[in-house]
Amino acid sequence: MHRTGGIWLAAILAVILIGFLGYRVTNYVIKGPNQQYYQRTKADRRGKIDRSIYSQSELRQLTVLTHGSRYNGNTSLDTAATQHVYQLNGHNLPNIVGADGVLKLYSKSTFMTPAMVRDAAEYWNKLAGKQIVVIVNKQYQSDEVIHDGQHSQHVLGGQTYNGQGIKFYPANWQISHLSAKNQQNWKEAALIHEIGHALGIPHLGGGLLGSNAANAGIAITDFMGPWAVGGAHTPAQNEYGVRSTAVDAAALALAGASWQKPRRLASWVLTSPTRAVIYNHGRITSTIP
Repeated sequence: MHRTGGIWLAAILAVILIGFLGYRVTNYVIKGPNQQYYQRTKADRRGKIDRSIYSQSELRQLTVLTHGSRYNGNTSLDTAATQHVYQLNGHNLPNIVGADGVLKLYSKSTFMTPAMVRDAAEYWNKLAGKQIVVIVNKQYQSDEVIHDGQHSQHVLGGQTYNGQGIKFYPANWQISHLSAKNQQNWKEAALIHEIGHALGIPHLGGGLLGSNAANAGIAITDFMGPWAVGGAHTPAQNEYGVRSTAVDAAALALAGASWQKPRRLASWVLTSPTRAVIYNHGRITSTIP
């Protein structure tokens, strides 16, 4: 009887141990090593430009493009050529790209349709000239998650680095007066924009923080700036869709050189800065070779 009781006790302890280990493994797989549900890959903030990706003259050329003008570009990125760091006003720019050099996204959003999410990934891949964004079928396969949030501080959406992933606020979008095409293009521009932040690209609206245009209430054509359509003072070009600019492409090139796995991206902008990727009402076209 004593021996039987000992066997039962051992069996019970074994079940408890297996259950505990199963819980830990499941918790790790679903939430990730940083225990954040919507962001399984920790933000990388190394901030160093890999000098083997671009020559010094190419780095200078890229920073001339990203320097921009009063209402486009970001003068903080000048340090990529002078100090070989990728920073915003002295602080390393974060990204969510994993050690494989690819941003893996999973979407739980109903505001951004599956087709729009796939198009946003294709948009970035065409701009990069390589596959840098993929949409995965399971949340545990992702670096981070796209999802919808509640009304919050009047923002339309945002990329976070605190484990909350890419979040959109459907209740804050007051665009029902726009055409179906302009509604879709604006939403797609916002999605492309937030994925750009996940790739490590800051705002590109002019000045040290890239925020000049936003502070002045001005919409511009760079999708990494304050992009809008359908208003009295929004750029006429935006009526024809979301068209990338040389500033957007050059910023991607610099960002890729600072990833955990540095990559040479969008290098075509060095010789063909007028090339572009265009999204318009569910259709993507490209003039990039």
